[in-house]
Amino acid sequence: MRKLFIQFYLLLFVCFLVMTLLVGLVYKFTAERAGRQSMNDLMASSLYLIRSELREIPPRDWNKTIKSLDLGLSFDLHIEPLSKYQLDTGEMRRLRAGEIVALDDQYTFLQHIPRSHYVLSVGPIPYLFYLHQMRLLDIALLVFIGMSLALPVFIWMRPHWKEMQRLEKAAQRFGRGELDVRTHFDTTSSLFRLGIAFNQMADNINTLVASKKQLIDGIAHELRTPLVRLRYRLEMSDNLSEAESAALNRDIGQLESLIEELLTYARLDRPRVDLNLTSLDLASWLRERLDDFRAINPQTQIDLDLPQRQNQGVSDTRLMERVLDNLINNALRYARQRLRISLWFDGSLGFLQVEDDGPGIPAQERQRVFEPFVRLDPSRDRATGGCGLGLAIVHSIAQALSGSVSIESSPLGGASVRFCWPVDLPLREIPLR
Repeated sequence: MRKLFIQFYLLLFVCFLVMTLLVGLVYKFTAERAGRQSMNDLMASSLYLIRSELREIPPRDWNKTIKSLDLGLSFDLHIEPLSKYQLDTGEMRRLRAGEIVALDDQYTFLQHIPRSHYVLSVGPIPYLFYLHQMRLLDIALLVFIGMSLALPVFIWMRPHWKEMQRLEKAAQRFGRGELDVRTHFDTTSSLFRLGIAFNQMADNINTLVASKKQLIDGIAHELRTPLVRLRYRLEMSDNLSEAESAALNRDIGQLESLIEELLTYARLDRPRVDLNLTSLDLASWLRERLDDFRAINPQTQIDLDLPQRQNQGVSDTRLMERVLDNLINNALRYARQRLRISLWFDGSLGFLQVEDDGPGIPAQERQRVFEPFVRLDPSRDRATGGCGLGLAIVHSIAQALSGSVSIESSPLGGASVRFCWPVDLPLREIPLR
């Protein structure tokens, strides 16, 4: 808002300054022209009088004679040798041609006396000194006008400024996920119609988000019902071989897993995610979770690297379990023999890293794998299982926790996925982004 005030003020001041300068230039041109003409007439008249008075007087007595004359002028008349003044070539040429030469720094005018080496010096003239002081006064007046313009501009803009700040804060809160935020202005406000448009936009977005949630929940419910029936009928059927029954159960399990992943991703893909932050011993929590993975995957070596000191951190246990499950399952899917899970802290940040010795992920694809339903061929495809939502869910959880997730090459030969989040979050619900 400060920028808007400065821009408006500068525009107004520059326009006023240009208008003032144009008027001043016109006045200066006409006034100086009239003053110069009056000075020429005065100099010509003075020179004529002096020549008539000093016609019979030797040049050495000219100044004494001029002083004895009572001309009633507000400035002095002198007759000086031409050599007394340091004039450039142009001024000397004009002087010898009979023109009047102005010495601005001395507030004096000179005119050559014909057939002599003397000049008539008129000055210093108070009027010229006054004009010089007027230039300084003009600058002071411009500064004063510039400062005085700021006051009415500020008074006029202050209510608009405060209303725009209210609108900006409402937009920021809405962007943080507080979809019930609305703004209200008086009917006399210049932002009244803008406030109405903002509220209409917020209502439409809120409706779309609610409709999306309702649609996802409805689809999940409608899909789960026939799956449950299908599994029940499969169990009751005696016509299938054991291999066929296992294959059907596996397919049904994959469908159920896909529904669960879709629901999780839909819950996270919202402007606001409800977090249940708790303080927990991350090292002990990680050990317990890895024991389960080791029991299920005895053929894979799973190493654990834990910090020596700080183990306490704040996070959402449910979301962190989802992060760990997705990262480890993703690594187990492509690992050959070995995984390494690392946990460490750097200041207020916690880092969870999962590495494998699999084929890895090409550098140009490391950002794309965080998009939903993305699989990389040929090393990561449907043959390895999964639905392409695991890393997308991890990325959404990182945003919900105000953290980040990145992929690099691992010293083991495969991919290294690093999840980073602040471990000193306040124990309260925080919004996404």
